[in-house]
Amino acid sequence: MKRRVSAAIVFLFFCMAMLLASHAWAGMDNFPEENIQVPEEAVYQDYLGISENENFVIGDVQADLVLVQLFSMYCPICQREAPEVNELYDMIHEQGLEDSIKIFGIAPGNSSFEVSVYRDRYEVEFPLIPDPDYVWHKHLGEVGTPTYYVVNPENSQILHSHTGPFRDGVEAFLEEVKAHL
Repeated sequence: MKRRVSAAIVFLFFCMAMLLASHAWAGMDNFPEENIQVPEEAVYQDYLGISENENFVIGDVQADLVLVQLFSMYCPICQREAPEVNELYDMIHEQGLEDSIKIFGIAPGNSSFEVSVYRDRYEVEFPLIPDPDYVWHKHLGEVGTPTYYVVNPENSQILHSHTGPFRDGVEAFLEEVKAHL
């Protein structure tokens, strides 16, 4: 009996820690104005409207809104939802919003090689940026993956964030994003 109570208490603390970690962003109003590694591929630099420098900040992205996806190639939800995120990217283009809404992903704990494997396996067309040393993961409060941030690049304000799978589908999520245009 004592062992069951101890296990239940440990489980309860684990659940509470996970809940707090997944909502660590809640106190953060602005996306950190920290350097982000510029994608090596010119097509991604052009897409984001950034120069060939080593780094950029969210305010450098040429768009009305920036959707930042925090993902990991080891995250089963990220893998399962990769086709839906690709659909989101396609829907943005199909609706003529490609100049207004830009997407890029940051991969905590993933090397350039791991990001490349993920990009190829899931046929991702938008920029994916490695974060092998968890620098961005720490800046963003060590949230779980996937987490999505809708950011106004003019003032770095986080307008909306979402952690976990798309509960109501990718169409509903895009409507939430578009509400901030």
